[in-house]
Amino acid sequence: MMIAANKPPTFGLETPIDDCYGSCGYGYGYGCGPAPHQKRKLNNPIDEVQELQDTNKRRRIQNEKMKLVCGSCYCPKDNPEKPLGEDAHFISHFAQTIGVADGVGGWARKGIDAGEYARGIMNHAKETATHMAAIGAHPVDARKVLNEAYENNADVQGSSTACILSFDKERGSLHAVNVGDSGFMLFREAMCVYISPTQQRRFNCPYQLGNHVHSDRPEAAEEFQVEDMMPGDIIVLGSDGLLDNMFVSEIEEVLVAFNKVSGGRDCDCQELASTIAAVALFNSEDEDNVTPFQMAAEKAGVERVGGKIDDITVVVAIVVASST
Repeated sequence: MMIAANKPPTFGLETPIDDCYGSCGYGYGYGCGPAPHQKRKLNNPIDEVQELQDTNKRRRIQNEKMKLVCGSCYCPKDNPEKPLGEDAHFISHFAQTIGVADGVGGWARKGIDAGEYARGIMNHAKETATHMAAIGAHPVDARKVLNEAYENNADVQGSSTACILSFDKERGSLHAVNVGDSGFMLFREAMCVYISPTQQRRFNCPYQLGNHVHSDRPEAAEEFQVEDMMPGDIIVLGSDGLLDNMFVSEIEEVLVAFNKVSGGRDCDCQELASTIAAVALFNSEDEDNVTPFQMAAEKAGVERVGGKIDDITVVVAIVVASST
C-alpha cells in the first residue's frame, strides 16, 4: 500500500504501535505505517518474504475491479433542542464516495445550529458526487466535490469540519480530502496501516469550513492518495466523536471479533459500523475510562478525565471484488 499526501504530515512511524492516539490528533500526530513518500524498511527475511507475497498478490489483483460496500451509524448526543445533532454524513455507492462533517458547537452561543451547515455540506457533496459519476467522472474528484459543496452552502450560517473520500474502482486507489478533526483509518487483516492526520489550531479547536470571515476555505484541506488497496481492506471514517473516544487498538479488537464471527465471510458494514459506534458511545459516557481525548487534553495542559460526550458518526467501507 502506497500513501501520498499534499503536505508531509509528521505522524509516520516505521512500525505499527499499540494504543496510538493519532486518531484524535490535536497536532501531536501519531500514526501507523510508513510516512508518505517513504518505503517501508524490511527488518528481517520474514518481512522480505511477506513483502514479496504482498507484491505477488497485488499483481494478481491488478486487473481485478473492486468497489466499496458501505454502511454507517450515527449516534447524536442527547439534546432535545437539537435532535438531529451536529454531525452529518453521506454514502453514495453509485459515485463510490463517502463523507462526514461535524458542525462546530460553539455557534450555539450565537443561536446558530451548526448542524444545519454540516448537513448542507454533506447533502451538496452527495449531489455533486452523484452528478459527477452520472456524467462519466470515474473516479470522482474528492477535492472538486468539497469545493462545489462549499460553494453551494454559501447561504448557510455556521461551520463544520469535512472529510470526503472517493474510490477508484479501476485502479483500486482511494482519494481523500480533509479539513479539521474528522478523519479516516485504513485496516488490513484487522491491523491499522494508516491514520489520516487532523488539523487543529490548538487543543479542541479544529480547522473548520464556513462563510464567516474567520472560517477556513476548501483550500485549507489536506489531500491524500492511497494506492494498492486490496479486497478485504476496511476504511473507518468518523467524526471526532469516534476518534476522541476510541483508541485504534479498540477498533482492531472489534475487527478481530467480527472476523471470528464471520468465519472468513464478508462482514456486514452496517453491523460493524453500529458496533464501533456503540463502543465509542460507551467510552464517551464512562467518566473513569482513559480515552484519546483525555490523553490529548493532558498534553495540552488541560485537566480532563474520561470520555467526551459528543455526536458520534461512523462510516465503514469495505473493499470487495467487483464484476462491474
